[in-house]
Amino acid sequence: MAFNSVTALQGLVNQALGKADTAAAQQVVSVGGLVLQGVLAASISRLTGHVDVNALDAALAKTLEGATELERVLAAGPVTQTPANETADLNQAAQ
Repeated sequence: MAFNSVTALQGLVNQALGKADTAAAQQVVSVGGLVLQGVLAASISRLTGHVDVNALDAALAKTLEGATELERVLAAGPVTQTPANETADLNQAAQ
């Protein structure tokens, strides 16, 4: 079974490393993902009786994808805000 949460974790790690990382770093992330997939697959027999593994995987994937998006937004830096009076003028023109 392939876990979407592991793929999401790999995406988060890759984004945190940035696009300028080396091929060796990419390989380490890939191998780490494979190892994590194996560990999770081996743990399934113990988890299956206690939780819905597919639902748990989906929830973890959403959490990690959210963390990836949060990291992307924070890395983008501050956004220039439009002053309130300019926003009011724009809204009046649209009406």
